[in-house]
Amino acid sequence: MGDLDLVEGDEIRSFVAAKVETLQDSFSILNVGHITKIVEPLNRSLRLSEALQAFAAFPDATSMPIDGDHGVIGIIHRRDIFRKKSALISMTDPPIERFLDRSSFTIDASENCEKAMALILKRDQEKLYDDFMIYEGGKFFGIGTFADLSRNIARIRDIDLERAKIMQESLMARNSIQRPGIVAERYVRMAHELGGDYLQCMDISDNLSMLSCFDVCGKGTAAALLTTTLSAFFSTLKTCGTLASYSPASIVQTLNDVIIDQTPDEIFIAGILAFVDRKRREVVFYNCGYSPLYLFYTDEAEGKTKGKILNADLMPLGINEFSEPRGKTFPIYKNLRVFMHSDGLTDACNERGERYGEDNLRKFLYPKCMKRAGDLIADLDTEIMGFMGAAPQADDITVLAAEIF
Repeated sequence: MGDLDLVEGDEIRSFVAAKVETLQDSFSILNVGHITKIVEPLNRSLRLSEALQAFAAFPDATSMPIDGDHGVIGIIHRRDIFRKKSALISMTDPPIERFLDRSSFTIDASENCEKAMALILKRDQEKLYDDFMIYEGGKFFGIGTFADLSRNIARIRDIDLERAKIMQESLMARNSIQRPGIVAERYVRMAHELGGDYLQCMDISDNLSMLSCFDVCGKGTAAALLTTTLSAFFSTLKTCGTLASYSPASIVQTLNDVIIDQTPDEIFIAGILAFVDRKRREVVFYNCGYSPLYLFYTDEAEGKTKGKILNADLMPLGINEFSEPRGKTFPIYKNLRVFMHSDGLTDACNERGERYGEDNLRKFLYPKCMKRAGDLIADLDTEIMGFMGAAPQADDITVLAAEIF
């Protein structure tokens, strides 16, 4: 058995484990070589009793490669030889070649794992989960298993999703409002690693700042990809130095044009954009098919806290062209508070399948509307998590709470 003639028992397992770890490190996690099990081939002339001993030395091995006169000629499966071991050993102890699977699937070690899985799934259903042989440079390299390949693909996807999640979170957190007069707090809870919700807070010019939330139709990776269009739009205008020259209406119009140009016809993005004009002491709101927006402020004449709801009055972005969209203008009253949320908040369900809904949101908001934005967000997290309990989250939840003064 080559190198393994020099060692026995636990030494064999330690030797192979070290060899496997070294070889796995030499391949990218994306390649089949990364999952290779290094198993020394058995000679075809060995008897069944000797094969059983070999499997006993490697309890995790589900198959063993078999050597012929000119290299590996196939594999034997643990299940096949253990199924009839007692009767056969006592009677004849046949050669292991009797159990040889010469039709074993072969894959190159440099093959991409996902492509390899696609090839394996085309196999005969009876052999779908059988181990396969891995070759490197035209020579036998080791054994691969369906389970190891599946786990590795899952790990690759987990790594990719985690990196993408970090990138998406970074894009949303990158821009913030630096000018005085606005305190904004965000709450983002994606249903999965990636989501189609997006928010942007940024200064447009010395006198103008923007608070915005968006919700791409659809979910998951495809929707998340489209949120990068939003980030790229604002980043490009800012980097090119042209952002300050845009009026609120022209920003909304141009963004709509870009989304129409850059997305498929069936895709649209609901959004709400609030432009805080310090010089004019007013806020202009554009609700493009988004959830209702809540405004709270102190009426100094009456000494009361009042509220107002701004429902959507514009089409979602990316559906139709429009020029000079009209927003709703609101004065910057004392203690002005803004609360915007994606529909994932009101669509959240508890374990009985009941929606949280706008009524519950209003009951939560009205007594707390004058709290500091950070405290309000903390209370909201407690509120919505308490409502949902152990129920799964079906949609992304994004909230932006702001104090404007």
